[in-house]
Amino acid sequence: MALVDEHGAALMATIRRLCGNPHDADDVFQETAVRVWRNFSSFPGIRNPRGWLLTIGYRAFIDSRGQHRRFEPLADPGDTRENSPPELAARAEAGDLVNLAIADLPDAIREVVALHYTGGLTLKETAAAMNISEGTVKSRLHAALVKLRSVLT
Repeated sequence: MALVDEHGAALMATIRRLCGNPHDADDVFQETAVRVWRNFSSFPGIRNPRGWLLTIGYRAFIDSRGQHRRFEPLADPGDTRENSPPELAARAEAGDLVNLAIADLPDAIREVVALHYTGGLTLKETAAAMNISEGTVKSRLHAALVKLRSVLT
């Protein structure tokens, strides 16, 4: 399906950030693809395909919450081209610190971070996906940034 092909990488990155481990992320991604396939014809005039897809992914994540395994910070190998071993090591260490800090955020705040920053949704789209107000999204993002700054500096 072209929708999943075009936005699948953003969807998977967001789901991985939400789930915290690749096994659960794979399950939620598959469930999202099934839901998209089942419901695509019901929404012929989708104005924001990426937002619609990430909303379905987020709701599949919420529905699967009780089935999750242990939350693990994500490994991020990044782009390894044209980097020396010390640069790769420094990048990996910085990525590990960020991933640990994000993993340590409360669920509600981590979910907003995942949808907004990883998924690329606007504040309004994030609020709609989570069924919360835009102000709540803003306050949770602010709380996340304050916490991450304190941990990472």
